Amino acid sequence: MFDKRIMCLVLFMAGFLVLPALGLEAIEGETVSISVRSAQLRKEPSHLAPVRASLAYTDQVEVLEVQGDFYRVSSQAGKGWLHKSAISEEKIVLLGDGEDVERAARDDEVALAGRGFNEQVEEQYKSEEGLEFDGVDRMESREPEEDTLREFIQAGNLRIPEGS
Repeated sequence: MFDKRIMCLVLFMAGFLVLPALGLEAIEGETVSISVRSAQLRKEPSHLAPVRASLAYTDQVEVLEVQGDFYRVSSQAGKGWLHKSAISEEKIVLLGDGEDVERAARDDEVALAGRGFNEQVEEQYKSEEGLEFDGVDRMESREPEEDTLREFIQAGNLRIPEGS
């Protein structure tokens, strides 16, 4: 009879051989779609790396390399790095009316809806509590320049986790 520890070790090691063969580990060489309204193609695998180009919803990119949560890709706009949250392995095709982008929910809308906050709840707060969300809407629409963001991080001695 096999010792249970040896059997567990054998199964564990077999997993390292089988999973990559099943394609569950990486998607290098595959063509994938941009699944967000706009994605920044960056110079390095970091959310704060300089932006090389912007890609739009449904744009197709080829995955060249995987490094943590970032994919080095090749697109019509050039080569660079994207975070995995900006892509879908499923091909995304716009319908004939071209309004898919407008109908698609933004990530922040999905997160708020998951917590029960949506446009209807906001309207209820406005009417019952007299709350206004114009200031919040203005804040959400602001996007700092890359250089301003880097200066803020440096001035505050903030550390960005590697691979972010």
